[in-house]
Amino acid sequence: MSLTSLTISLPRDLRKIDSRIPNLVPTILVRKEAILVNILHIRALIKADTVILFDTYGSTDSRLHSVFLYHLEHNLRSKTSGLPYEFRAVESILLSVLSALEAEMVFIRNLVGGLLAELEDDIDHDRFKRLLHYSRRLASFQNRAKLVQEALEEVLEQDQDLAAMYLTDKRNGVPRYHDDHEELEVLLESFSKQVEEIVNEAENIQSNVQSTQEIVELILDSNRNALLALDLKISILTMGIGVGTLLAGIFGMNLKSHIEEHEWAFYAMGAATIAFSLGAAMLGTRRLARIRKVGLSNGNRRKPEKGRWSLFSLRGRRYEWP
Repeated sequence: MSLTSLTISLPRDLRKIDSRIPNLVPTILVRKEAILVNILHIRALIKADTVILFDTYGSTDSRLHSVFLYHLEHNLRSKTSGLPYEFRAVESILLSVLSALEAEMVFIRNLVGGLLAELEDDIDHDRFKRLLHYSRRLASFQNRAKLVQEALEEVLEQDQDLAAMYLTDKRNGVPRYHDDHEELEVLLESFSKQVEEIVNEAENIQSNVQSTQEIVELILDSNRNALLALDLKISILTMGIGVGTLLAGIFGMNLKSHIEEHEWAFYAMGAATIAFSLGAAMLGTRRLARIRKVGLSNGNRRKPEKGRWSLFSLRGRRYEWP
């Protein structure tokens, strides 16, 4: 059967399901005698007695496609469900879409869960890089799942489109009011709720990933600050030794100071050199510790002087005597 023999109100609607044009936005279009579906790996045109499938652009999951074809064929041949032909086709399509989302959700959940468990034991560059990669992949999946949910909700919000999807009744001339679509509404709402659960689970995993990223960044910042503090401490100790060396160098010159004539001059200068070195090192270390203190309040804020404040407040008061 050629596409030109199908009655479609707008020929440009075929671009939505044209396999040569990649389209990332899921759509369910309802027309006069057909339903056009473009969701994830499925692009189909549904009529009252016909389903035409199109090759999906970039699709590589042959197993998923084979399972979908088997279920679609079995569901269309079944006469016990009580649903019209077009609804059975829509049900098979949505089941395949839901299975694809669930399978990818399980795969991403296992990847992210295993990586988060590894990060609890050890944090390295490769694992953190993998975490960023998984975070992008999870965000992409979450966006696709939300788009599927929005496509279903968009159809559910249009009573006229829901009523127009009864293609069998329309072909048989059965009149139908715009609000008479409970059977189809229940079917679409069921899938919409299941997709919503997948979206919520993806959001929870994304929240855990973001929390882990923030914690890892805090730990890395803390380690970097610790290394910087260690480097500063070594520099301070070097400065202290330099002060002692300067003092020893001054008295080690070949100029007479008459200090060398005293019996205890060597021991006194040695003790003074050590004292100056330790004093300079302790002073620098104490200053570093004071700088490293972190508080919520401003450390440079001056404390209020109670006496002065009381004096000025008394001067500014006005008393009224009865």
